Amino acid sequence: MSRVRTLFALVAAALLAVAVPATAAPNPAPSLERPYGVEGLYLLNSRYNGDVGATRGWQVTWQVPAVSNGKDAWGAVGEWYYNLESGIYYNNDVGWAVYFFGDDNGLENNPDCTQTWTTGSICRGLSHLKVGKQVTFTYEYCKSDSQICLYTDLHDGKGRRFLASDKRSTVEMYAHDIETFADGNRVEPKIPCDKPTKMVKQSVKGTDGQWTTMTGNRWKFEDTSPRYQFRNVKTSANPANWESCSG
Repeated sequence: MSRVRTLFALVAAALLAVAVPATAAPNPAPSLERPYGVEGLYLLNSRYNGDVGATRGWQVTWQVPAVSNGKDAWGAVGEWYYNLESGIYYNNDVGWAVYFFGDDNGLENNPDCTQTWTTGSICRGLSHLKVGKQVTFTYEYCKSDSQICLYTDLHDGKGRRFLASDKRSTVEMYAHDIETFADGNRVEPKIPCDKPTKMVKQSVKGTDGQWTTMTGNRWKFEDTSPRYQFRNVKTSANPANWESCSG
């Protein structure tokens, strides 16, 4: 499966990001002067198989993986709820960083998340996340149920941070446990199986306003590449959890 996300970034900055040593200082913030198109490929997906319209929110907690080819790799781990995407985005410039995409009604004035795309951000103020750290993304109906609000929690004692809000449109509810970028000579990240991506927990908010931890047969798993694999899938656990890594 592929989905095109147009990355508005300075080409020179992008090339430097994959060329400098991992210990180098971050490059200047991306510029909006020149478009740079990147096609995202979702090679592992875990798709909710229930009625999305009967939900009023979704919460997803990831554990940050290692990347063994960090100097050159670009990738993302995240999820879509309706028309808003969020997750953690990787390149040598930011390490693992919170990102969001699809905010069509204008970005908020968030100093941690300055504009990268027209509808989203790789949040440089929420970057260089350490391997093993847990990051939670929460979507909820908001503004008299006319929109979706998106938050993140880095479990650092500061609580959840607002990222975006937008009117609901496309009906989707699934995670892409790995996204790579085939366009622009982007190198796929190698995720070691001893420090994998981990789906720690999911919760869903019902029409009664209550949150329920998700477990059982609630997902369809899609593996479209021999280069990555799901492993230790424990959907019968409460909460359900699983891992993914390079094949």
